[in-house]
Amino acid sequence: MIRTLKLIIFLVCMAQLSANAQSILARRLSMNIERQPLRKVLSLIEEKGRFRFSYNSNVVPIDSLVTVRESDIDLATMLDRLFNQQFEYHESGNFLIIRYAPNELLMLVNESIGTPELYTITGQIVDKNTEKPISAASIYEKNLLVSEISDRNGYFTMRLKDVSQPISLTVSKENYKSTVTNFLAEVNVTNRPKRPVESFISGNLSEIERSWLGRTFVTTTQKIQSLNIGGLISNAPFQFALVPGLNSHGSLSGQVVNKFSLNAVGAYSAGVDGAEIGLVFNISKSNVRYFQFAGAFNLVGGEVHGVQIAGFLNNVYGKVNAAQVAVGGNYVRQNFEGFQVGGVFNWVKADFRGAQFSVGLNSVTGKLDGSQVGALNLTKGQTRGLQIGVAGNMVGGKSTGLQIGGIANINKEADALNIAVGANLTLHTSRGMQIGLINYANKQKGVQLGLLNLANENDGYSIGLLNFSLKGYHKFEFGTNESTELNAIYKGGNKLLYSMLLFGTNTSASPKIYTAGWGLGKEISLFKPLGINPEASLQYVYQGSFDYLNLLYKFQLPVHVRFNKWLAVQGGPSINIYRTRQQSKFDNYGLLQEKHRDFSFGHPDYTGWYGWSVGIVLL
Repeated sequence: MIRTLKLIIFLVCMAQLSANAQSILARRLSMNIERQPLRKVLSLIEEKGRFRFSYNSNVVPIDSLVTVRESDIDLATMLDRLFNQQFEYHESGNFLIIRYAPNELLMLVNESIGTPELYTITGQIVDKNTEKPISAASIYEKNLLVSEISDRNGYFTMRLKDVSQPISLTVSKENYKSTVTNFLAEVNVTNRPKRPVESFISGNLSEIERSWLGRTFVTTTQKIQSLNIGGLISNAPFQFALVPGLNSHGSLSGQVVNKFSLNAVGAYSAGVDGAEIGLVFNISKSNVRYFQFAGAFNLVGGEVHGVQIAGFLNNVYGKVNAAQVAVGGNYVRQNFEGFQVGGVFNWVKADFRGAQFSVGLNSVTGKLDGSQVGALNLTKGQTRGLQIGVAGNMVGGKSTGLQIGGIANINKEADALNIAVGANLTLHTSRGMQIGLINYANKQKGVQLGLLNLANENDGYSIGLLNFSLKGYHKFEFGTNESTELNAIYKGGNKLLYSMLLFGTNTSASPKIYTAGWGLGKEISLFKPLGINPEASLQYVYQGSFDYLNLLYKFQLPVHVRFNKWLAVQGGPSINIYRTRQQSKFDNYGLLQEKHRDFSFGHPDYTGWYGWSVGIVLL
């Protein structure tokens, strides 16, 4: 009676597993397609069957032309005919995984004996057609998370502890169809919760193993298991590991996602769905969620969500939505969203959204939407937000927001406020504001404020000691006024706003007067060839000694008449305000105060007068 009950339980379990396994492959479809790419045919099958395929496009000939004329047959039969039985299929949720497997293998059982406390299975794995032994085949019990690898003669021994349900051994080998063998062991019927069935992880999972760190720390048997089993993984509540080869899941650790993992030195797993602590390192070939800490480095082949902390390096192949902290640096190969702190560097090879802080380099290969603070910030794409670089900031796309650079800010385009102790360089168009010792924009359509402002085309406002625009406004004026008989003025910028460098001297006075200063002006065209130029300037007046600060403020409204493209005359009235404490040898006032005094400010240091100027302008 007891054996009958066990048999019934076993058959019910197998029937349930079979029903679940055939849920997609048993769906019946009809198709009539003539010479279409396999890629299109698979898409139509997905649409009709209401599921998704997962396959390696380098192995599946998706560009080949195929013909399908089938009516009301199950999907498994249709795929076998379509692929000529060269592939096998695994189901995981709503996914159907296509795996190249032209060959078949067999498990030859030599002995199957034991109790629920310890059950032993020995056997040999051989090629079904040639009967030759198959080495390095993976044999695993997915519910107990126990695995073995066949030796060079195909032999294996599997020891299973605490068996509470029928045993199901799966054998997998690259380029072979997987096979499942069931054993009706002496089992105890308990209320122990059943472990989750295996699921599937998509993506290039072997990339981690091919990396330098993966080649160094992942064992050969773990690599063989990963190669044979692929993306089929199981879940476990706990893992303890000393090193990757010595852990509670054995060589199958790379196929297990753990809720919690404690690694004395380091471990290799399929992923983390809870927390992982490695005193030296953690290697996960798929996703990590919630928390991961390593004394040296974390290496993750999938995505990271949560918090990731490493003493030296966080290296993530997938996208990150987390807070990353590393004393050395953080390296992310896909999109990042969150908070990143790296002692030496932060490097994101796709788009970044959040905040980056490092003592050294922050680099984003895609676009940045957030903030960067570091010695040097590099962004290849568009930037929106705040960049603070002790050395500088470089943006390969458009910069929008605020940039503060110690040496330079370099942008392809800028709609931002760029502040640099050294230089701001915009290779294309600047529509924001540049503040620095030197400012350059190929097309200047914003505001420049600096000692030297340069532009190829200037349609904005440049305020500086010297403004130069190759295709803009640059003129030389030579003339005279009521105070200094000889004057030379350079005007640079554009008609909206130009700056002036002024130099003047007298020829008759003794001692002589020399002036030098700076000013701003604007050209207003009335009608051809007439216009006016409101101008304001501040000049230092030298009267034989540098011990005194003599300042001349001049406001003038000259009228200009242009004769041709390169010559014009200009002249008009001015208002002058002069401040000095230098006394001349003639009286108690300076030389200019002696010469002009049309109005007074009630203070001996200030006086004012009305003046004039006239000159020729070389365009």
